[in-house]
Amino acid sequence: MTGYHSLLEKEVVEAWRSYRLAVICGLFLALGIVAPLTTRYLPETITAFAPSGFEVTLPPLGVSDVVDQLLKNIVQFGALAAILTTMGAVASEKERGTAALVLTKPVTRLAFLLAKLAAIGLLFGLAIALAMAGAWLYTSYLFEPVPAWPWAQLAGVIWLSTMVYASITFLGSVLMRSSLGAAGVGFFGLIVLSLASIVPTLTTWLPAGLIPVGQAVALGTTRDPALDPARTIGISLAIIVTAVVLAWLRFRREEL
Repeated sequence: MTGYHSLLEKEVVEAWRSYRLAVICGLFLALGIVAPLTTRYLPETITAFAPSGFEVTLPPLGVSDVVDQLLKNIVQFGALAAILTTMGAVASEKERGTAALVLTKPVTRLAFLLAKLAAIGLLFGLAIALAMAGAWLYTSYLFEPVPAWPWAQLAGVIWLSTMVYASITFLGSVLMRSSLGAAGVGFFGLIVLSLASIVPTLTTWLPAGLIPVGQAVALGTTRDPALDPARTIGISLAIIVTAVVLAWLRFRREEL
């Protein structure tokens, strides 16, 4: 893969200089911190805005509620961020003609694709790590001390979920000639997988099943018979690999 390291460095520098890295990391960190804060102060917030004389009765909220809120926020936002961040990865360079210019240098097409995908993976890896660190610190402070390792595993599950939609959009960015077309492929994949997950028996076969897997990992309940973490994670990885292979097979024959 001639030129891979140089191209990866170029992608990381561009993410930094364009403020994309700072913006995405900042948004994920905010979501991570907001989850324990809103969970802890939800009763007080409802009471403050409730009509006079209105009594609010809520069950005790704890770490499990924080994890539930965290997953809802970050998985949904992560899918949207993955699509919007990845849609122009290859398509925008084909539109501007810069892809052809880069490939006139001693770099391979495989290195060109993998450097872009690796930069996207690093970007979301850092953003999700910051979100989990913020959530873990505030949860430990506002509720009770929680072990760090399960939350690190939770970060890995969320990263995998995010990369599923990033890889689908990446394939779209190779197939389409415009960023909007690539975004359409990404949103189509998101909608199809979301609709399929409505069927309960399909959950463990779809990336949507990563949400209950993440909950179980963080809370130490992975022995739940309704879950099949190995299957769900394996299928999510298979989707990513399939999308990348299809992108490579298409791109290596494309005239730029």
